[in-house]
Amino acid sequence: MHDVPETRPIAGSGPAVRQPLTHGQERLWYLEQLTPGHPVHHLSSATRVEGPLDPGRLALALRICASRHDLLRSAVADRGDGPRRTVRPAADLPLRQVDLSGETVPDTKLRELLADERARPFALDSAPLLRATLVRTGQDRHVLLLTAHRIIADRASLTLLERELAQCYTEYGRTEPARPVPYAGRATPAGEAPDEGLAYWKGRLDGLQPLDLPLDRPRPRTRSHRGTSRRLRLGSGHADRLGRLAREEGVPAWTVPAAAFAVLLARWTGRYDVVFGRPVDHRPPHDAHGAFGPYEDLLVLRTDLTGRPTFREVVRRLAATREEAAAHAGVPFGRLVSLLDTERDLSRHPLCQAVFATTPPVGTGFTVPGLTTSPLTPEDDDLTPYDLLCTVTEQDGASGGPAVELRLASDLFLPESADRMTAVLRTLLLALAEHPDSRIGDVPVLPAEDRARIDTWNATDRPLPQPATVDGLFRTWATRTPHAVALTDRTGTWTYAELRLRAVRIARSLTEAGVTPDSPVALHLERSADLVAGMLGVLLAGGAHLVLDPGHPEERLRLMADDARISAVLSRDAPPAWLHHLGVPLLRLTDAERDTGEPPRSTGVPEDTPEVPDAPPPSRSHGQGAPDVPPPYRSRPDSLAAVVHTSGSTGRPKGVGIPHRAVVRLITATDYVDIGPGDVLLHLGDPAFDITAFEVWGALCNGARVCVLPGDEPLGPDEVLAALRELRPTVVSLTGTLFNRVADIDPRAFGGLRHLFVVGEVMDARRTRAVLRGGAPPGHLHNGYGPSENATFSTTHRVDRLPDDATGVPIGRALTNTTLHVLDPELRPVPIGVAGELYVGGQGVARGYLSRPDLTAQRFLPDPFAARPGAVMYRTGDLVRWLPEGALDFLGRADEQVKIRGYRIEPGEIEAALLDRDDVRECIVRATDVAGDRRLIAYVVPRAGCSPTPSEVLGGLRDRLPSHMVPGHLILLETLPTTPSGKIDARALPGIGAQDADPRDTSAVPPRTATERTLWEIWANALRVRAFGVHDSFFVIGGHSLLASVVRTAVRERLGVPLPLRTFFDLPTIAGLAVEIERAGGGTPADGTPGTPPDDTAHALEGLLAELERHAETRRAEG
Repeated sequence: MHDVPETRPIAGSGPAVRQPLTHGQERLWYLEQLTPGHPVHHLSSATRVEGPLDPGRLALALRICASRHDLLRSAVADRGDGPRRTVRPAADLPLRQVDLSGETVPDTKLRELLADERARPFALDSAPLLRATLVRTGQDRHVLLLTAHRIIADRASLTLLERELAQCYTEYGRTEPARPVPYAGRATPAGEAPDEGLAYWKGRLDGLQPLDLPLDRPRPRTRSHRGTSRRLRLGSGHADRLGRLAREEGVPAWTVPAAAFAVLLARWTGRYDVVFGRPVDHRPPHDAHGAFGPYEDLLVLRTDLTGRPTFREVVRRLAATREEAAAHAGVPFGRLVSLLDTERDLSRHPLCQAVFATTPPVGTGFTVPGLTTSPLTPEDDDLTPYDLLCTVTEQDGASGGPAVELRLASDLFLPESADRMTAVLRTLLLALAEHPDSRIGDVPVLPAEDRARIDTWNATDRPLPQPATVDGLFRTWATRTPHAVALTDRTGTWTYAELRLRAVRIARSLTEAGVTPDSPVALHLERSADLVAGMLGVLLAGGAHLVLDPGHPEERLRLMADDARISAVLSRDAPPAWLHHLGVPLLRLTDAERDTGEPPRSTGVPEDTPEVPDAPPPSRSHGQGAPDVPPPYRSRPDSLAAVVHTSGSTGRPKGVGIPHRAVVRLITATDYVDIGPGDVLLHLGDPAFDITAFEVWGALCNGARVCVLPGDEPLGPDEVLAALRELRPTVVSLTGTLFNRVADIDPRAFGGLRHLFVVGEVMDARRTRAVLRGGAPPGHLHNGYGPSENATFSTTHRVDRLPDDATGVPIGRALTNTTLHVLDPELRPVPIGVAGELYVGGQGVARGYLSRPDLTAQRFLPDPFAARPGAVMYRTGDLVRWLPEGALDFLGRADEQVKIRGYRIEPGEIEAALLDRDDVRECIVRATDVAGDRRLIAYVVPRAGCSPTPSEVLGGLRDRLPSHMVPGHLILLETLPTTPSGKIDARALPGIGAQDADPRDTSAVPPRTATERTLWEIWANALRVRAFGVHDSFFVIGGHSLLASVVRTAVRERLGVPLPLRTFFDLPTIAGLAVEIERAGGGTPADGTPGTPPDDTAHALEGLLAELERHAETRRAEG
């Protein structure tokens, strides 16, 4: 192989000229600086030539063409005045010749050579920016390759150059075509005034979101631009029908397959606000075939497919969108990017990540008499700057219908996804051809093989163990192992027999007070062994327990009690006054357990005792002479076992009725966890939520022990670490935030566990890897997902390993007796890999919302996929997709719910509480990340004549709502910003920084002492706010329990005082803490420099906060 030397270029005259770039050229220049030499910015064409070709004549013809087109003599460089194009007078465009005729050249070798030539970088500051290569492959056999940088040419330009090259070669020495007008003279297409066009596009693209195609791989910061291509071809019959539909509607032929592409995007993402790009040619009409240059531009088409349109209606909408956009095409795409793409996310194509293109049949413009030429289609040209490119090649009349190619970014998608998406596009095209008046949601897009795989994954039915009730299973173990330890807390230890005795007495007292089967009983108790005994007593009485945490606001507890229509209240001490007004019996725990003596209780954990089958329980006399034996069974599998409340958008919490069968299916005969005698479970979750079912009944219904952490003290990572060391549990569940905090302190802390479940929030991939690779991982690490309406867990995923590039953790497969359905808005199953809303069926589904038939009907729907008559499925509101191996991948929420520190929250409930105030006219509540900490922000517009302060408003909310629902920040506005369509413009809402820069509460008292100044700086670093004083409560200005633990660490390191976490709740102001610190002997920073944190401490704090709850997106119900 050798290169043939070249002749000298054609001489020109005059100086080099510098000209400005068009917007599109500027954008390409900047992209070239970011990824120098990347072949995605190149385009090429190759032609096979057979016959007596004269290379010298071809080289001269090439130079003649270069002398005609200024772009072929141009270079682009920045000389301090920005990038500009320099046009040189000399036509220096060599023809590189490569001779392979003396070698045996297989076709693959030739293609490799051509691919290398196409990929060879250009130096933009050195002309020419087009290369011509002639490869001699044999006697009278050649391949001509033209490669250009897109900054000077488009696809049509190469075809034009091929035609001119053939003309100059044919007419060599006779005539020369007239020199065209330079590119700079017509780079801007005709159209309306620029300001008018910009105004249109700003309104049209307002609120535009990136394309949300579910990805198989994390989006890399730097793209390779490699693509995975799949092709399909329609038969001539279907192609004729598509063409007939276009003629019927009077639209261009491309509109019909583009409509199918739009429907594909909608069905694949679950979003019916569809945006894609369409390449358009802006060559001047009077010289459409003679203009050389990058005239191709991208037109953004945004089409609304909501309202269940037919395919025909989609064609009409798309045609109208195209006509309207074309009327304002005077604004180049490059200028739109510079004005509207403010985020500048280099990992994705701006404004539109999907593109639909059409091309003519493959051909070549190089046709010369006496030579046989044909196009050489590159098989390895798989580059794409987009996430998804759909190209329709117009039919050539000989090969049937049009060819359709889908090209997916290989950085983002696996080949299986390309196969699946191509199959769905074929289905949609056929439906469009055969049934154009059918609705787009009525066309099933689930391939038969996907349907079969999903059915296999949902084959989870198993018989429930008998008796299929919580109290029944506990009775079985209390009879089988009466002397085994069942329950411990800081006050003592109870065996199964002792706990049964307590529960029996409580049950009899409740029954005598009028509690009947299925009736809710409120327990006004914090997390404790007493609460566990009370819950078990309620179940033995046939009732359902509703936990009213005394630490929650009275008003919310009253709403919960009223909503559940409780039949009785059980309390440890004298019930508060408000409970007396409910009109139901009030029982004190000590009275309910009254007997001749206190219930037997051990002072420590006894040694393991051999099982004594069927041993009778201890017999004691009840106060009224009844023996202390369990009452008859009063519960059934469908009876209510518990009532838990979730946040409600109307301001009223919703009571979820959880039946026994749902809990039994969660904790027994499962395939995700094995619990038995010898296991120890920690109860550290909020007892008012459904995690209690797993932590408490998972132990007591399997012969294990439950250790209860005290509920009247704050629970942070230090307390969890202490419990892991001292109590030696084997099964633990932690919210995502607590897991992150503990893993940050000691990733080896979980080494003694058999099972660790991370629940309530998105599992953090970095912390997960740290725990798995830390040298002492738990026996099994699980990601647990599920709403309260499906009893704690719907899915779990066992995490054995996590690749370095994984940004998330799947939520896993269905539990036993659970079915999962990923559906589109028409309740049709979606293909594997496609986004859809998750519906959960099976034995774990709750009975609905108590006394709320309207809401129950909205969320609990008949299950069309179940064989059991009357089966229902729950609509979770979560967007997920199937992964190829059968696990689910969580994508986000389909509604406005958010998740804060594991609690599912409806912002509407907080907004309703705000609007109840006389001084609030309008408001909106949003969740945002502040240095990785997920927080609620309330934006409030006061009523005319009112001037509330943020602390006043937030203080009022704390009297009505639990702490996790009180916004961490409140920003006062004169009005809420809106979009041109009148909707709230969330992007225009000010961030936390606006509040920092302009404190609304002028009464804030600044720090007065060295200790207060140090505390103030610690708080400011942790909270990321500065508008507060020494008398402001930590929890009113954005703090919460986990941030309090961060502050506690900083106080210990800077001031040398190890304060108990409880102190931050008892003394939540800087002034109060400063007094306590000075009383404890502290008061000066540990590094001796007032107000200046040590570098390592500040760095550690930054790291903690930057990662705290980073992935705390809403995913499952409370607990």
